[in-house]
Amino acid sequence: MRVAGAAKLVVAVAVFLLTFYVISQVFEIKMDASLGNLFDVAPFIEFLKSIQDGTIVLMGTYDDGATKLNDEARRLIAELGSTSITSLGFRDNWVFCGGKGIKTKSPFEQHIKNNKDTNKYEGWPEVVEMEGCIPQKQD
Repeated sequence: MRVAGAAKLVVAVAVFLLTFYVISQVFEIKMDASLGNLFDVAPFIEFLKSIQDGTIVLMGTYDDGATKLNDEARRLIAELGSTSITSLGFRDNWVFCGGKGIKTKSPFEQHIKNNKDTNKYEGWPEVVEMEGCIPQKQD
């Protein structure tokens, strides 16, 4: 009997998901964030919120880093000094160094947009490199 109950539950969930999918396709319902993206980005947002003032933050991405970010994650990264985070897209190359409590935008940021007409490596943009000296925080 327990197997039959579990099978019924699985069938009911599958029917619900299939019905939701069909309705969303028929009525062209578009969701900005899927449940998967919501769960993927939530721990990252909590991490960004937990960073203490004065902490240096290094970030970089390629391929699919931007599609998982929602508005709150982008806002928190912008508060670390990023100016490119709002325009970061799929397969863009981006490297950034900022800090919690920074009063200005960080000068340590490089961003190359993914563009099939200008990509250097079969569907991939040029490599991003950055170097420099990060100044010590003065109180």
